[in-house]
Amino acid sequence: MSHAVPGLLRPLQTPGQISPAALDMVKVLALIAMLADHINTLFLTPGNLLLYAAGRMAFPLFTLIWAMNVQRTPERLQVRANRLWRWAVITQPVFSLAFAHHHPWWALNILFVFAGVTQLLALQYRFGKKGLMAGVLLLVVLVWPLSPASYGLAGMVLATGMVIATGGQTSAVQRTGVIVSGLSLCCLNGVSHLLSLPADTLLFATLPTLVFPIMAIYLSIQLCPEGCPRFMPRHFFYIAYAGHLLVLLILMQLW
Repeated sequence: MSHAVPGLLRPLQTPGQISPAALDMVKVLALIAMLADHINTLFLTPGNLLLYAAGRMAFPLFTLIWAMNVQRTPERLQVRANRLWRWAVITQPVFSLAFAHHHPWWALNILFVFAGVTQLLALQYRFGKKGLMAGVLLLVVLVWPLSPASYGLAGMVLATGMVIATGGQTSAVQRTGVIVSGLSLCCLNGVSHLLSLPADTLLFATLPTLVFPIMAIYLSIQLCPEGCPRFMPRHFFYIAYAGHLLVLLILMQLW
């Protein structure tokens, strides 16, 4: 195991060392953070800074869980990519309607980040360097429509970095993944406001993005030690993501 990886994160590099229940607990905390963030965005004017800060941990946590799961069965990468593409397309109309007053109509939802990077991994697994080049071109195409609402380039770099950090074959490769992930986390939220509002950006965007996910992982491992079985249905996140957006959209019409 790489000594460059903090002790808290070492179990995440070996899925058998963290219980299925702990992984599910991470998903639950990420879902709660995402819901709080979306409620804050759609219903509160002005937005609550504490809810905004809490919401910064949702995407890093979802990305970590995705990175751990996506590489367990490389031969099923294309199956996983197909599933993500389907749910991304299914969710997009609800996402666009819910955030119509906050993002341009062409802004894509977060599932397209995971679908795009999973497709890159599937192409690389099947076709090698040529597949990798094709996957990179796909991500280049996705950067622009993902930028308004789904972290754009920084989000895709974070996803790629976490795959490397949790599944790299050597300690040097894993260290590279950790460094890439750390740098992308720093760039994920609030970079454009860092010069004009440095204190608020660091306190409510940058630091929560870095610290809150680690706190959530630690809490999940403590609450669900090794050996605890999973308690969430398989593929629940896809349903929860599309479903909560639909519920929020309905509530907006009644608000």
